[in-house]
Amino acid sequence: MGNSESTAEMHRIFNNAADVYDQSGVEFFGPIGRRLVEFSGIGAGQSVLDVGCGRGAVLFPVAEATGKSGEVIGIDLAEEMVKYAEGGARERGLGHVTTRVMNGQQPDYPAGRFDAVIGGFSVFIWTHGSAELKPYRELLRPGGTFAASAPSFFPTSTGKWGFLPEDVHDLLLPHMTQPKDGDAYDCPFTNIHNNWLVTPEAVESTLTGAGFVDTEVVEEDLPLTVESGAQWVRWTRSHGMRRLWDRLSEQDAEELAAEVARRLDALRGDDGVITLPTPIVYMKARAPRD
Repeated sequence: MGNSESTAEMHRIFNNAADVYDQSGVEFFGPIGRRLVEFSGIGAGQSVLDVGCGRGAVLFPVAEATGKSGEVIGIDLAEEMVKYAEGGARERGLGHVTTRVMNGQQPDYPAGRFDAVIGGFSVFIWTHGSAELKPYRELLRPGGTFAASAPSFFPTSTGKWGFLPEDVHDLLLPHMTQPKDGDAYDCPFTNIHNNWLVTPEAVESTLTGAGFVDTEVVEEDLPLTVESGAQWVRWTRSHGMRRLWDRLSEQDAEELAAEVARRLDALRGDDGVITLPTPIVYMKARAPRD
């Protein structure tokens, strides 16, 4: 689990991003959230914990899947994220949804509390192996479901990391794999070619090591579309990738952003849109029944 310093940095990054999180005009977390809920098989009447709920990209599709006979709890370390998620739940009239400010690395619920635990683009941030996933198995009732999504770290045919557009891969990767600062969280990016998300087999092994059974791992491309390279850069500043930009000087960040935008603008199609196939990993497993 993360130490107090790394937890503080995660809180700062996501609390500061809450106002713009998933608000850049780029369809990303919403489609992934809906696909994750579909993939998870969560159904009517179930009790579900959404870990790292953000502004609700998974929370609201889960609430639809469980229906009013179910129970959905969203937790997030960042109180600003929880504020938006709570407001969104009320606007939608989702009386069976509640939200709490809570560290997703250490969820404060009794063992066997939930039918499902789900995490959309969240648990991968602090997970380095089976130990970090065991708390979620313990929260599940026998046969309960764990499901999560993450950026794919599976190498492409050219040996690069597919989540970054190939044309800007070598520009951005060095900044994402820098050793952590003293108060930084040690996210998987710093060990990009040797972590638990690098192959389907590694993901399955990590899940089984945490005590899960019936594992399933798939990689799917999400066609991410932007109107310009500059919009893609703004999008990266609106979520966890803002960590990259925060660690640069203002001048270095401006120069890097301009070059990234220039390269991506060269990929514009005949329709005037830039389409970037972005690989996403979806995983699910079950708690043992005995």
